[in-house]
Amino acid sequence: MPISILSIVFLLASALAVFFAVYSLIPSEEGALSGAGDLGLEGVEAEQISPVVSALRPVFTLLTPAVRWIKADRYRTWIERKFVTAGMAGSLTTDEFFGYKIIMSVAFWGLFVGLFARVVVGWDPSIGATIVVLIIGSFFPDAWLTGQVQERQDKILKALPYVLDLLTLSVEAGLDFVSGIHKVCEKSVRGPLVDELSFFLGELQVGATRQQALRNLALRVDMKEMRSFAAMLIQADVLGASVGPVLRAQSDLMRTARFQRAEREGAYAAQKILFPLIFCIMPAVFIVIFGPIALNFFYGDQTIGI
Repeated sequence: MPISILSIVFLLASALAVFFAVYSLIPSEEGALSGAGDLGLEGVEAEQISPVVSALRPVFTLLTPAVRWIKADRYRTWIERKFVTAGMAGSLTTDEFFGYKIIMSVAFWGLFVGLFARVVVGWDPSIGATIVVLIIGSFFPDAWLTGQVQERQDKILKALPYVLDLLTLSVEAGLDFVSGIHKVCEKSVRGPLVDELSFFLGELQVGATRQQALRNLALRVDMKEMRSFAAMLIQADVLGASVGPVLRAQSDLMRTARFQRAEREGAYAAQKILFPLIFCIMPAVFIVIFGPIALNFFYGDQTIGI
């Protein structure tokens, strides 16, 4: 079946529409901090929202009544916790996220089944293929949300040793733990970790205990490194031990873990490069080196001459 110019233009327009719809939901660097609450799971409204997200909000709102019947309490709790961990608390509600899933299901169906399969390829997909594409489209927002969480956690993990070093120096210089965190938040570059520590200070100012604020911090970030950090500080607070040696030990531990993680990633990179080296680079090298020799062997001077 010949491909018309109108089909190609429609295909590109649909692909760009899906791309910008997904890209618009990516939170900006100046987004909202994680929220407060009894368990640190409720968020404040985002400071800046993309104009495209604002334009899509009415669509999400129109779809909210259609998805409110979906109970799935555990799944809704998972979504809310992911929003908090990704620093997007207050940007979207769970019902709006379900509406986003419906939109992406329809977009995947229209792009891959309704347009690509029928218009470009000329293949009429079966009901099973249509259902599979709808399911894949519905799970795309979950993968996107998990990617946002992983990206933010990577930023926190990268900044954690440096922030711990500053906090250790501040405490060993004579400041208490809370004043040290306040000084670190003042002197450090704005980032997810500094935002979480700033919110930790805000929880202390509104009356939360240090132990509860540390538990909320570990719960919001949802990383084993932060859970270890909070557990050590809570234990030191309960036993009445000095915070300085605990921070120094934790800082050395984080720095050592960072070097080990870099060495491990380097070893993984050496293994990952084998596939493109064997299947992509080596064949090209063999063609360049042995191609003229093979042509000269089969055709002689008719093909390659001096």
